[in-house]
Amino acid sequence: MTRHVLPPALALLLLSGCGGTEALVKKPAAAPTTTATPSPLPPASTAPKPSPTEPLRPEVSAEQEHRLLESTKQSIGDVARVLGELESRQMKPPQQEALRTAKNFLDQARSALDQRDYQRAANLASKARALTDDVASATK
Repeated sequence: MTRHVLPPALALLLLSGCGGTEALVKKPAAAPTTTATPSPLPPASTAPKPSPTEPLRPEVSAEQEHRLLESTKQSIGDVARVLGELESRQMKPPQQEALRTAKNFLDQARSALDQRDYQRAANLASKARALTDDVASATK
């Protein structure tokens, strides 16, 4: 189409809606159907695949895993101790909510530790620690 015909054609399309576009747009002819034999599947991999219920975890050495486990246990213990101390303090509602969230993170960290997901446990314990540190400094 030329430049002078295009705007009126577009206006006609817009005004007529979608119902009248079949006459203006040519559809390509249907491709012929053939019956082909399916190609054989590639050989199955011998590597074990993770089950859909197991979370994906980075590969770490046994030594790194042990260090992460120990530091996470230490962090969880420290946060639990601080939470115990904070529960006896008077707090405003936002601080109480932060404390509840920290407890929730701590519970999730313990659960992740039980599932041997040490990196997730460490991240959750770190979040709980940040919240408890904030509450502790606000309630002094």
